[in-house]
Amino acid sequence: MKKLRVFQAFKTTGSAYGKLPSGSKRRIVPGFFPKNLGTILLFLLMLPYLITSLFGNLGEGKRAVDYPGEEGGSYEGTYFVINTTALGSESVPLEMYVADRLTRSIGEDFEPEAVKAQAVLIRSGLMASLYQSGDALKGKKEITVTDAGYGSMPVSELAASAAAQTKGVCLMYQDQPVNGSYFAVSNGATRNGDELLLTECPYLKSVLCNRDFLAADYASSVRLKFGEFDRLWQEMPPMEETSLLWEAQKEKTEKEKTETELGDISIWRDSVGYVLYLERDGKFVTGEQFRSGFHLASASFHLNEEKGEVMITVKGAGHGLGMSQFAANEMAGEGTDYIGILEYFFTDVTFAKFE
Repeated sequence: MKKLRVFQAFKTTGSAYGKLPSGSKRRIVPGFFPKNLGTILLFLLMLPYLITSLFGNLGEGKRAVDYPGEEGGSYEGTYFVINTTALGSESVPLEMYVADRLTRSIGEDFEPEAVKAQAVLIRSGLMASLYQSGDALKGKKEITVTDAGYGSMPVSELAASAAAQTKGVCLMYQDQPVNGSYFAVSNGATRNGDELLLTECPYLKSVLCNRDFLAADYASSVRLKFGEFDRLWQEMPPMEETSLLWEAQKEKTEKEKTETELGDISIWRDSVGYVLYLERDGKFVTGEQFRSGFHLASASFHLNEEKGEVMITVKGAGHGLGMSQFAANEMAGEGTDYIGILEYFFTDVTFAKFE
């Protein structure tokens, strides 16, 4: 595995059958005729070529598939993704899967360097799962996923180009691939992994995203009747007592800052304003639980009473950890390359090339 700091990117820029006469009958005579023998021999001769064209060379460890719209690019490589769904399992070249997932997770109007940054994060996350499972130490090069959305839309030329120009490149922390996370828009800053007790992700530090307020989906709100709010609260399961956040909240003291909203809901926030957890009548739920249960864009929210109803105002879209896509696109538009973008959002990381 060769570590790199600067990478050299390659350029990608009626019926067909006749009818019998009326009243006539066709008699089928069983038998074996020489002309049938020729057909069978021809079929047997062509069978290996048919199998290869349909399924590829199953015995080979490498496979090459052309990038759509790219000159000279290919998905050739030694790593594969095994995608298992209800329809069965499919072996996909890693770079083909990266391009497909990239197409589904970022807009075609994004700057190329921002798309490259996300391509690296997708690939890094896949490689991290291979390392975390211990399969990498065993020499295995197959990454197992469950992705029902794979192949649901054509791979865009932008995504194919980004995957090609970053082929094999991964983000690393202490010689291990980073489980690189990304999301749409921050509330003005990304979250610090330490505050979520993500001790295995020390590279997740809070950074400012000063222009994210310009994003179309930066601000949103949800209005609910009090009865509907109470119903949704009751339906949410309490925070698991085995969770790390549960252990952390038990250690909270009166000196630590809490907020009270809607009169009886206590809220603990992280340093940039995202809700860590809430408490009401002895029941604790995490900010992400609340976000999911109330269908909010992010866990950076406030609860207020307005005209006899509950108004939930939200900033940002997504979990807030790692790379803000909007901020990355702004940086790319100002001339920052994908390496600079990733070094801004992730602390003390390096780069390595696996292919």
